[in-house]
Amino acid sequence: MDERNDFNRKYIATRLPDKLKLAAYIKEAKGSERTMAEFATQCGTLTASSFSRIIHGNLTKPLSEDVIQSIVKNAAPGARVDYESMMRANGMDPKDQEKNSFDEAAHWESVERKKKELQVRNILADEHLARGHMIQYFPRLFEDFSASGAPSVPDHIPRSRFGLAVPSSFAIRIQGYEPLYWNYVVNLTVLDTEREPQKLPGFHVYSAFFLRDAWEPDTLKDVKQTFVFVDEAAYHTFFSMLSGVKVHGFVSALLVDLEKGRVMEERFLPRIDGKEIESIFLEKRME
Repeated sequence: MDERNDFNRKYIATRLPDKLKLAAYIKEAKGSERTMAEFATQCGTLTASSFSRIIHGNLTKPLSEDVIQSIVKNAAPGARVDYESMMRANGMDPKDQEKNSFDEAAHWESVERKKKELQVRNILADEHLARGHMIQYFPRLFEDFSASGAPSVPDHIPRSRFGLAVPSSFAIRIQGYEPLYWNYVVNLTVLDTEREPQKLPGFHVYSAFFLRDAWEPDTLKDVKQTFVFVDEAAYHTFFSMLSGVKVHGFVSALLVDLEKGRVMEERFLPRIDGKEIESIFLEKRME
């Protein structure tokens, strides 16, 4: 039996569910030939309205094993979904999974980083949901991650002629909004405010994006690039380091408060053509 679809394998909860990934897997499993009502009837575990709420990011607790198994068993032919991937997106890991023992400190640092990245992703999903936005999730932009089981971005997005990779933590598409794709890069840096001058560690990773914006702006015309920060000092340092820089596309930075669970501020870098875009997070939340 394929280990990834072993329904007898035991799983344990280790983190919060990834709302966006679960929504993407369910849409992938439903396929394009069935309505949500037809898919729900075939699964027999949740109503069509329940599936719809999950797809729109309204998930309050992990899904049961029975629900996930029904989704996998009734997935459309060729759908890129499997039981293990869905359980991991559900916040659960195999109970028999081998532990990383050669560097325990590095292992737990990685676990903590992934938890915070997931927390940021869920916060952004909640912010969009609270404003009534219909969102579609992508694991990353500009690369084919179909092997991961989650849908990749359509092939019409141009590739870089110079091999300039766009950094990405995840991406979404919001129904009725432009640009078409919103690419988020999560930065978990916490700066020591007493150190001068302030610099962002690893900032060089972003250089390929800014070169691409300068040299190949046509490949980014359908993309809004957003750098997400959880530390206010890092957020302001980002703008200080880019003081005087103008871009061709739509580039912003977000400040997220992990404790409050919400977006605090979004600012855009000035565009060469002077065009402006208003932050979607300034829109009033639905009551």
